[in-house]
Amino acid sequence: MRRIDSPANALLKEIRELSKKGKKRREKGFFIGEGERLLRDLPLSSLVQIFISESYEGNLPHGLAKEDERVFLLSKKAMESISTTESQQGILAKIAIPKREEPEGDFYLILEDIQDPGNLGTIFRTAEAAGISHIFMNKTCTDIFSPKAVRSTMGSLFRVSFSIHEDLKSICTMLKKRAVRIYAMHLSGENVFYQEDFRCPSAFMLGNEGNGLSESLTKLSDQLIRIPMQGQIESLNVATTASILMYEVYRQRQ
Repeated sequence: MRRIDSPANALLKEIRELSKKGKKRREKGFFIGEGERLLRDLPLSSLVQIFISESYEGNLPHGLAKEDERVFLLSKKAMESISTTESQQGILAKIAIPKREEPEGDFYLILEDIQDPGNLGTIFRTAEAAGISHIFMNKTCTDIFSPKAVRSTMGSLFRVSFSIHEDLKSICTMLKKRAVRIYAMHLSGENVFYQEDFRCPSAFMLGNEGNGLSESLTKLSDQLIRIPMQGQIESLNVATTASILMYEVYRQRQ
């Protein structure tokens, strides 16, 4: 285990850049994950470097030995210089961005322009719990590899199949060729969501927090659906909406 005492160390400088700049993450192909709980199930094949503070008493990712050459011991000052949280977690990793995965299964989410990292992370966590097959996102969604989004996934980022695309229209075309029925969440939806039969191959399109789905993508859906609401509420949070839909699919398929 090698030790780093100075925050000016070149490795730590790169960590700070990867934490702050999405462009740097895309160029280098790496992102940052912080915290014992998040990193517990990190695939070691994706681990590039891991940094632990001298006072850290927690566990390393499963299967990783302290003697591994990728493990670095940091002074308190050095660790504080790279922490992405207000109170540093004592463990932080540089991780390789995964290669795009080919979608399998028959239960999909299609996300357009989701902007809040917390929403995106929550969707990933619920998707894992509900057994989603794959998540498609467009490039204008918030960066799933930003520190806040990564933290919000609570490790689901490492276990949920997903891909990022320039054009979601081509994804809809591909899914339709596979006989997948595409639903669009829309305030003017003809049917309430639980009136539909989701036991067949299904995909659900969810849009931007403020503007919803674009008209062009909405037109590619097979069915507009809605969640009934009382009171003066106009819409639900996108992560809440996704959770309700995914668990209705889960319920129907049990």
